Amino acid sequence: MIRTLTAADLSAYRALWMMGVSQEPSAFLLTAEEVVATGEAALLAKLAGGEVIGWFQDEALMGFLAMRRGGVTRLRHMADIGPLYVHPQARRAGAARALMAAVEAEASAAGILQLELCVDVENAPARALYERLGFVQIGLRPRSVVIDGVPRDDLLMLKQLDTPRNA
Repeated sequence: MIRTLTAADLSAYRALWMMGVSQEPSAFLLTAEEVVATGEAALLAKLAGGEVIGWFQDEALMGFLAMRRGGVTRLRHMADIGPLYVHPQARRAGAARALMAAVEAEASAAGILQLELCVDVENAPARALYERLGFVQIGLRPRSVVIDGVPRDDLLMLKQLDTPRNA
């Protein structure tokens, strides 16, 4: 089941986010320390704003995906997505694809014309998923992040929602 996360999901969301950051730091912008330091009020505001959806298995949160629409008028046609994280035990069950489809449907219904994301160039499984879903690389951000003193590059990817996939 997929649904928008609410304040009642705060502890499960924080726990899954922390697990992901700890086990796969290159998949997240924030460090574990920054996740821990993120205040409850900020997270509650994010959840209250409907920015995060979750994938549930037997009522347990097993995956999440955030979407943030552009804030100013000239950016309202686009939304940034991510992070996307699925618990290792729930992988290969279609959770990531379902979360992405739900965000895409929500974005289209809201009149958003394109989705944008960043992904670590070395994260081959995520890159392959995004490509299968119709995202295309539009750029490279060298040294996008530095993890434990090591610079990492990100691919910038985009999916136009108002253009047929084979156009």
